[in-house]
Amino acid sequence: MNGWPSFLFDKIELGLYDFMYPGKIPPNEARIEAAYSMLTPDSPDHSLILEVQGERLCRARFKRGETCFIAVHEGSVVSYIWGSRGKVGVDEISMAVQTAPKEMYLYDAFTLEPWRGNNLYPAVLQRALEFGRDLGLTRSTIFVEARNTPSIRGVTKGGFTLFQTLLLKTLLGFGKSKLLPHLEGHAPAEFVPL
Repeated sequence: MNGWPSFLFDKIELGLYDFMYPGKIPPNEARIEAAYSMLTPDSPDHSLILEVQGERLCRARFKRGETCFIAVHEGSVVSYIWGSRGKVGVDEISMAVQTAPKEMYLYDAFTLEPWRGNNLYPAVLQRALEFGRDLGLTRSTIFVEARNTPSIRGVTKGGFTLFQTLLLKTLLGFGKSKLLPHLEGHAPAEFVPL
């Protein structure tokens, strides 16, 4: 901790992780009974995610062509992650990630509080990676804040590799970022203005 309130000064470190196809997707099953779905605006059960995240946000994401991967337990969404291709805003850094044409960016992963610790996150990641494989993609990427140990554990268990780090310092809302060198054999992340 730096002693300053985060709205005055903040330091963020994002780990950039990727899964390279045709790598082996690790099998991950939840420790509770769960059904998995991939939601698009045309999915008959797409309203399940609206109940969790709200209609306005989800409708905007579906309108942009994004896909939501969910785990459902006893009729309700208990874990989810969104997948997108193209330009996607990353709120934490006030920039957007720009995926290559054969890549998918996974983001906004969440497991509801009562269901954490049941291996749901890696299980949902597995389904997202299988979707990417079936599309013939070359890579799926995800960012994790460096202090978020449970998410790091989840993406690592899901088969992702840390390939780059982004450092961001903000002072009074203005930020300066530094993208560290990428891991050899992995393409660097591309960031563009929002």
